Amino acid sequence: MSALEKHRQLLLALCLLLVTLLLYIPAIRSGFIWDDDKFLTDNPHIHAADGLKLFWFSAEPPDYFPLTSSMLWFEWRIFGLETPWGYHLINVLLHACSSIVLWRILRHLAIPGAWLAALIFAIHPVNVESVAWITERKNTLPMVFALASTLFYLKCPLTGVLLSGNEDPDYALRITNSGSATGRALYTLSLLFFLMALLSKTSVVMLPLAFLILAWWKTDRVTKRDLLRTAPFFALSLILALVTIWYQYNRAIGDTVVRDDPFLSRLAISGWATWFYLYKALLPFDLRFVYPRWEADVSNPIIYVPLLLLLLGFIGLWIIRSKRCARATLAALLIYV
Repeated sequence: MSALEKHRQLLLALCLLLVTLLLYIPAIRSGFIWDDDKFLTDNPHIHAADGLKLFWFSAEPPDYFPLTSSMLWFEWRIFGLETPWGYHLINVLLHACSSIVLWRILRHLAIPGAWLAALIFAIHPVNVESVAWITERKNTLPMVFALASTLFYLKCPLTGVLLSGNEDPDYALRITNSGSATGRALYTLSLLFFLMALLSKTSVVMLPLAFLILAWWKTDRVTKRDLLRTAPFFALSLILALVTIWYQYNRAIGDTVVRDDPFLSRLAISGWATWFYLYKALLPFDLRFVYPRWEADVSNPIIYVPLLLLLLGFIGLWIIRSKRCARATLAALLIYV
């Protein structure tokens, strides 16, 4: 990559950072909202001198997000109660970093309009809730780590996810010829960042599956090598998922019944949810913290139509998967769902 191109890439990254900061000035100037008291301002674990020990090695906190909680523990000692803009600024900077890393991932995968897609992600209204709400640090922090894990995984020659149309055509050759040490380092970094993402919030447990989908998209197959390379990621997902389930049932939710709907009702609502959030991504109007609770009458066959349409979409794309755009669309849809 020439010096001119490097300066151009740096300028594009700075543009993403600047746009994000300018857009979120109102959020940076705001204060504490909703359950910021329980998660931060009135959280005894945040205030405790031994809070770090409690977050990492005790079952006292309601959830096991030790990395997110530890970060806020340190920030509390810097910003306290009088400087809420500090917490907001870090949230915005994390979101900007995610946008930049997302751009690099899309560019690495040779997706046209990668920078524009990252810009849309940076300014998309759906993301405002997570970025402008201090408590949702448990979204902005794991997002950075999950995307960093993805980028290093894709760059690692050991994973077998080879590039097509990469901005540097000699990259694959150079990285392969640089020796296995480079590959191991990239792979280790990917695994480490994934662990950090899990320790920030375990909602990223599905990332290894996304790795396999990307491998299938790029090579039209999932090999034994792909399965072996993702096995440690799946192992980490399983371990932290079990920890989260234990915390949810014993600390966060307890005996509270979140939903007591029958299985068929939940199955039907899964189809609604898929289309609903896709609609909100494409037409982000009337966004809310919490949407009205859906009720599904299992005796009414109409409620299964969204799920049926989704399945038909999968089947149709699979049938024509030999076409490049169809396989890419199917991969994107699989990762989204």
